Amino acid sequence: MGIFEKNIKALSLKDSSLALRLQSYLPADVPELVKENNFYNLKYKGIYLHNRENPILEAQSIFAGTANEPVSIHFIYGIGLGYLFQVASLNSKGTVILYEPDLNLLRMVFNLVDFSNDLLRPNVFLTDDFNKACEVIYKKSGTKNFPYMISLPSQREMDVTGFELLVRKLKDTVGSYFLDLKYTKERFYPSLRMLLYNIPELIKEVPLVKAKDIYKGKTAVVVSAGPTLDRNIETLKKHRDKYVLFVVGTAIKTLSKHDITPDYICIIESYNSSRQLEGVNLKNTSLITEPYSHYAIRKFPFKKIFSHISANSPINHFWAEVCGENIEEYWSKGTVSYTALNSARILGCSKIILVGQDLAYIEGQCYSKDSAYKDLICVFNKEKNKWEIEAKDFDKFAKAISPSEDSDIRRKAAQRRLANLNKSLYYVKGIKGDMIPTESVYAAFVKPLSEFVHHFKDREYINTSLVGAQIDGFKNMSLEEALQDSLPVGDIRNDVDFRYDTEKIKTNLKTKFEELKTGLKIIEEGQLLIKSMNNEIKRHRNAGEEVLKSFKKVVLNYTSLSGEFSNKSKMFDFMTAGEKIDLDYEMKMTKVLNIQSIQRISGMISDYYEKAVLRFADIEKLIKRTLE
Repeated sequence: MGIFEKNIKALSLKDSSLALRLQSYLPADVPELVKENNFYNLKYKGIYLHNRENPILEAQSIFAGTANEPVSIHFIYGIGLGYLFQVASLNSKGTVILYEPDLNLLRMVFNLVDFSNDLLRPNVFLTDDFNKACEVIYKKSGTKNFPYMISLPSQREMDVTGFELLVRKLKDTVGSYFLDLKYTKERFYPSLRMLLYNIPELIKEVPLVKAKDIYKGKTAVVVSAGPTLDRNIETLKKHRDKYVLFVVGTAIKTLSKHDITPDYICIIESYNSSRQLEGVNLKNTSLITEPYSHYAIRKFPFKKIFSHISANSPINHFWAEVCGENIEEYWSKGTVSYTALNSARILGCSKIILVGQDLAYIEGQCYSKDSAYKDLICVFNKEKNKWEIEAKDFDKFAKAISPSEDSDIRRKAAQRRLANLNKSLYYVKGIKGDMIPTESVYAAFVKPLSEFVHHFKDREYINTSLVGAQIDGFKNMSLEEALQDSLPVGDIRNDVDFRYDTEKIKTNLKTKFEELKTGLKIIEEGQLLIKSMNNEIKRHRNAGEEVLKSFKKVVLNYTSLSGEFSNKSKMFDFMTAGEKIDLDYEMKMTKVLNIQSIQRISGMISDYYEKAVLRFADIEKLIKRTLE
């Protein structure tokens, strides 16, 4: 079998689609194979792809500059003659992803170098599709491990702009994944508790899709609390009859101060953000919220409350199974602005305009001057030579952050918020082409908003920021210009008659709880296995065969609970997902099994079981209250 055929055969086992495309691809630009100093090199598009003195040493030096742990992700951009790829595949203790978008080069190199053994390694992936590379990154990422991007200097030289774009795309992708993982770790359990607590109120709320297309053909304006909101207030007032107004919670007070009444306010936080609504007249405004958002929001006198049951939130899949609703229309991605954008789409608006969606700190200002976070400013610290976030009036900012009556608690919450903001200070490409400061979370929102536009192409999307972050897919224009050809909305009522089947919800909730109870038996068995293993350790005092056998049983019990059972019982998954992330990371990082590592891991498993038991008791009380 020839080199090309061997490579194709190996690749087919991982990516048959790419293998077929390479087989049928006709090279258009044949690179020149050169031999210098006893090493082969490629000259492609006028550039030598590898170091001309010693390409192997070059590859080894590049790889040596990365961390190499069992959880490491080595993302290689560009194949060349495969020196770097093969060094990585031979030495990586983690995952290797080779991304080569140039099919022409890939086709030629597959004729020259035998990569079949590399491609057959279970930790090695090759693709020409960035989205497929991202799928692997997502599967392998945790809250403590992110991909190292490595490439040859020639790869950057060949396409400087393309390389910078790839780096930015990778950063945005990783940022987005980090948000998902952080949410899983920190919010799964609190969100489950809040959802179960909310059910008596949820059954009175209307799923948003029941009002689908009521504003078909109309214009929507989605208002966020970015600095440029202040510049658009007068235009919003002037054309108020021409659009359906959606506003996020942090911007409501700015609009209220100027007597602008929203049609809809979107709030999705699972923490208590009721301070955003204090003193605001809401009798003519409807709330769009998530099933797991904080119960305090639901106590305000809204005109109507609609549920936006985001399909990408696992907790909502649990609620969908309990209540029987189809949730595929509900798209969301971490930011409430995204929820508002999707709500406008569901309700039929054909033109959707963003106001105050800067996703950046503009001229030192972080938020609209009348928003909840109006006291934050971004200033350049000359001594430290960097941008920093400060509060102009710290006490006012603390009150906006925390509803606590205890001033010390408020101050600590505000200090943590400022520390996190400064820790996550980031830069994004602005509409004017410059790099502007922002928070890393906001930077991570740019990509999802662009992807939304790409997916739902049947609408017109406009961003009126003009000085904020560039969001691809949105037209950049002034609000005055954007509303120029919009016609008055007219009197359209959102009265929707809908009732949940409460008996069905009760039955399904009881079934889910009975399902959850079987996990207690697995935990009891696991606790006995840990006790037995500890006795073996006392007897043998080393990691001999008997101890290792006992430890294997402990791990198998844990994996049956955190894997198979967790996949079956969504409630159990939400109860323990945060601990599972840390525990799985620790297990992957353990290189040597000795008494110390066995006791450390089994101790973490024991803690995992104890927390699960405590949370089970908590969930049992909540479900009983809800059913009553």
